[in-house]
Amino acid sequence: MAVLKHGEKVGIVDMRRRYAKVRSARGVEGWLDALELLGPQDMLRIQRERGAARSLPSEGIATAYETLNIHLDPNRKSPAFTQIPEGGAVEILGRRIAPKLAPPPRSTLTFEHAVPVTRKPRKQRAATKNVLKQPPKPPPPKPPGNWQRTWGVDTEAETPEPEASDKGKQPEKPVVMESWLLVRTKNGQTGWALARNLMMAIPDEVAQYAAGRHITSYFDLGAITDERDGEKHNWLWTTASAMQAADFDAWRVFLWNRRRHRYETSYRQHDIEGYFPVHVDPPDPTRFGRTFQLIMKDDDNKLRKRTYLFDGTRVHLIATEDYRPEAANAAQTSAAAKPNQGWLQREWNKVKGALKRH
Repeated sequence: MAVLKHGEKVGIVDMRRRYAKVRSARGVEGWLDALELLGPQDMLRIQRERGAARSLPSEGIATAYETLNIHLDPNRKSPAFTQIPEGGAVEILGRRIAPKLAPPPRSTLTFEHAVPVTRKPRKQRAATKNVLKQPPKPPPPKPPGNWQRTWGVDTEAETPEPEASDKGKQPEKPVVMESWLLVRTKNGQTGWALARNLMMAIPDEVAQYAAGRHITSYFDLGAITDERDGEKHNWLWTTASAMQAADFDAWRVFLWNRRRHRYETSYRQHDIEGYFPVHVDPPDPTRFGRTFQLIMKDDDNKLRKRTYLFDGTRVHLIATEDYRPEAANAAQTSAAAKPNQGWLQREWNKVKGALKRH
C-alpha cells in the first residue's frame, strides 16, 4: 500500500495484539508491526544518543558482506531505520555483547480502546430483578472408604519422591550471545549492526595474521616507501578472541620490513582487558614517531590509560595515568560543543591572556 520513512509521524487508528492500524499524513491507512512504532519519548532518547555518538572517535572502517540493517538498539527485534548496502563502508564507534534471543525493547507507545457503553432494555432489566437467586451448588461427594481395596491399590508400596533440589527444576539452556557494533554512516547516521556481517577494511596482507580472532579496531601509524613494493603502512590493531564484555583482549603493532619486504610484529600484548576508545595522535612534523593511547584494566580492577611511542621500529611505554570514563565523556562533550575559532579570535585570546598575566 505505502512505505513509511523513519521519523514520519502517523496516527494510530486501532491495535490488535502486536499489530497497529495507522493513518499517514497522506491519509493512507494500513496495518504494521507495533514494534516498528516509536513514541515521543523514544524519539527524544534516540536523538540524544545520536548526538552523543556523532562526537565519538572512529575505531576503523568496516565494509558489509551484504545488505545489512542498522538498528536503534543492539537487538534483532529493535526497529531498523536504514541499511548498509553490499560493499558499503561505515565507521566503527563501539562494541557490545547481547543475547541473540533477547526480548524486544520496551516501547512507551500506548493505545486504549474505547469501551462502548451498552444498556439493557427496560423490560430485560426488570425481568432480571425479579429472578430469584438460586442456592449454591452442593460440594461433590467424597469417595467411599474402601475405594483402595475396590480398585486394587497397594497402599504399602512406597513411591520414591524426587529430591527437593530437583523439584521444579528445568534443564538450563545456554544463552547464545552475539556481537554488535555501533556504526556511523557517511551521512552521519549512527546505530547498531551485527558484527558478523562486517569486515574491517585493513589490508589482507595484515589481516591474515588474525588467526581466527576478530579485529575490533585498527589504525594507520605512518607510511613507508619500499623500493620494490611501493608505499606500505605500519599498523596498530586490537583483537578479541571470544564473546566478552571487554572491547579487546590483545593488541599488536605491525611494521613493514623494507629489507625482507614483509610485515613483522614490532610489539604485541595479549590476555588483557581493554576498552574503547583507542586514540592515535595525528602525525606531527615537529615530533619524532607516533604516539597512541590504550585503556586497559589492571589487576587491581582499575582502568588506566597508557601512552605508547612508536619510533618506526619499536614501541615504548612513555606514560600511565588513571582513567575515569565520566571525566573523559564530559571533556569530549564540551569539546564537541565548543565552536571552531578563527585565526583572529585565537590571536585576540592570546592578547587577553597576556594582559591578564601583566
